[in-house]
Amino acid sequence: MRDGGLLGWTTDALVKLDDAEPGILARVLTAASARRQSIFATLAKIAVEGNCRADDLFSTDLAYVIRHGRAADILRHAFGGMAEGYPTLLERIGERPLDSAADYLILRDLCAVGHPNVMEAMRSCDRITRSKLRVITALDTRWVHANILSRIDTPAEAADFNRAVTFIQSVSTKATDEAVALAIANMAQTTTLARLLDRLLRRADRLPTHPLGQGDNELRPLRTMREHLEAARKYRNCLAHRLGDIAAGKMAIAEFREEILLEFRPLSMGKGWLFWSAHGPRNALVALDLKDAAAAACERHGVPHVPERTGSLEWRSYRRFVRELEWG
Repeated sequence: MRDGGLLGWTTDALVKLDDAEPGILARVLTAASARRQSIFATLAKIAVEGNCRADDLFSTDLAYVIRHGRAADILRHAFGGMAEGYPTLLERIGERPLDSAADYLILRDLCAVGHPNVMEAMRSCDRITRSKLRVITALDTRWVHANILSRIDTPAEAADFNRAVTFIQSVSTKATDEAVALAIANMAQTTTLARLLDRLLRRADRLPTHPLGQGDNELRPLRTMREHLEAARKYRNCLAHRLGDIAAGKMAIAEFREEILLEFRPLSMGKGWLFWSAHGPRNALVALDLKDAAAAACERHGVPHVPERTGSLEWRSYRRFVRELEWG
């Protein structure tokens, strides 16, 4: 648990060291970030892994090095050989210690692996925090970049982003690792992750098989992202925002007589598809006669629908009168 004071979880250890070498507390409080963080990193290693260089946990030797040594001397005393870049990144933590001792070892291990993406992203951070480290470790290393770290706040969001890219790559041969990494690197300051993913998805070329097959003279199945985007512009509707559902096979779209769009939904247990609804320009209502004609055309391709004209004329008159009770 993080202490509310300036020295946080390191306070107890520094008090004990100050007993062995008076002046340590004052030295820490007045030290520059590089030296202060080297002390915190040393205490973190002792707290998590134990002090491998002395029998006593807080030895006089350790206290003397912390009191009088340079940042490099302090780190060398605790870590021996240091991972490249570790001292430099410690300076980016700032004046306070990280939230827990384990965070320093996470940072050390990331430096030890030395993945180019990860190192470059950490060097670009204004400040390294526990949340940043958790996000970095949760992100797929292929997508670790300053443009991602500045837009993701939690490991859960990082995991979601990983899965979102995996989905896009499953439906698009164009979303290679290199293409995704380049798109991330080229993000404008105002671009959101939602827009990034949407642009990548619009290049999808592995859409599910359409329930109408090749269609016919009246029915034109939309089978490519380009066709869906053109239909969205023609009919001025929200189809451009449903591309994810289409790519995932949760819905399909066709055009009927170049007048209306037809929406299809999959049945459970892989039992085929259902003609779900019809949409006019700007999502206007479609005349029943035109919708009936579209339904009949779909049935020729083996796609059923929920009939609109069920029941007798007398029953439909009854329904018109009692419908208001359903909302009471």
